[in-house]
Amino acid sequence: MGNLTEKKISELASQPATWLPQRLVMHGVPEPWINHATIDQLRVMWEVVKKDMKYQTYLLSKDQSITVANGIGLAFGGKDK
Repeated sequence: MGNLTEKKISELASQPATWLPQRLVMHGVPEPWINHATIDQLRVMWEVVKKDMKYQTYLLSKDQSITVANGIGLAFGGKDK
């Protein structure tokens, strides 16, 4: 086992320089961009990713709302499109 304490592991894991590159790769940012970016540039990329995730969630919930509304309409005698 390593020499790191639970507290030290928690401290390291909470630092953006530790987790941010991996999270950006997980969301599809090309690794060469990440490897040559400053921490400020990584933070900007992360903000873009977060805004995109929020927008995708909005679109998904909008589609689900339309589907539910159509299902309710059909349940009460509406016509299928």
